[in-house]
Amino acid sequence: MLEIKNLQKGYNNQPVIHGIDICINRGEIHGLIGSNGAGKTTLLKCVTGIYKPAQGTVLYDEKDIYDNPEVKAKVAYVSEQLDFINVYSVAGIAKYYQNFYDTFSINKFNELLRRFGINSKRNVGTLSKGERSKLYFILAIAQQPEYLIMDEPESGMDAEGKTMFRDILIEEVEKEQIGVLFSSHDLADVERMCDSVAMMEAGEIFAQRSIDEFIGSVQKWQGVLPQNITDDKLLAMNVYAASKIGDLSEFYTVGEREESEGILRKLGIGDYSGQQITLEEIYMLLKKIYIQGKGRASVTLSEGEYKHE
Repeated sequence: MLEIKNLQKGYNNQPVIHGIDICINRGEIHGLIGSNGAGKTTLLKCVTGIYKPAQGTVLYDEKDIYDNPEVKAKVAYVSEQLDFINVYSVAGIAKYYQNFYDTFSINKFNELLRRFGINSKRNVGTLSKGERSKLYFILAIAQQPEYLIMDEPESGMDAEGKTMFRDILIEEVEKEQIGVLFSSHDLADVERMCDSVAMMEAGEIFAQRSIDEFIGSVQKWQGVLPQNITDDKLLAMNVYAASKIGDLSEFYTVGEREESEGILRKLGIGDYSGQQITLEEIYMLLKKIYIQGKGRASVTLSEGEYKHE
């Protein structure tokens, strides 16, 4: 199990992340989403033992990772910063990794190269950004880690590469029971791949649940709003207006579906119907609530899963 407890880190006496708590079991994929500058990369560098936290702990199977080579050997890290040595060939990079990782599988490395269509004789300096992202991912999987931490691992990949990345990651997690934590701006892929997600803004986690729980706790509706209703009246009842097409309006509610339907009836909203909702829409709504400081979602999500301080 990967346990992140009350993690805090800053620079020049300025906090960057604070009060972070995440727990991931092996065999699970946990997504980390948030705005640029939210603190995701700083968090992941603490989780991989690159940075020493100012406070809190990062435990893998109850052992601290910082300054612990034994634990670090079980963790693979894929960074968005692709700092390869360009004079090496792809095959040469694999040999370089073999010198540092006893568990590195050259057979798995070559098989993944084949699946991604990368020639082992190519010089690393000739690879595109997307090809380098694929190579970094291949190297990480070939390490045969127990835990995999990734920062924007699909950066630069084309659609085919992203599909291959997703398929291979899920295969390895199911087969080898790897515990995965990764950040991404591709929320559609996060929704497809992840068991659970943490939403991050301004250095803290403001919502954290399983994908199914998120989708079950936020609803999207379409219906006819009464002519005299205002946005303030909707907000007072935890109803969030989205858009309007003709007489029909789209809006969101947060909480149990039956309770939300009761609120819609109380407001006199006519001919309403539930609409399919995406993780991206849920994220944008909860982020807006968090930033505005309204805190209205806190009464309907379990304590600790949505918070505003």
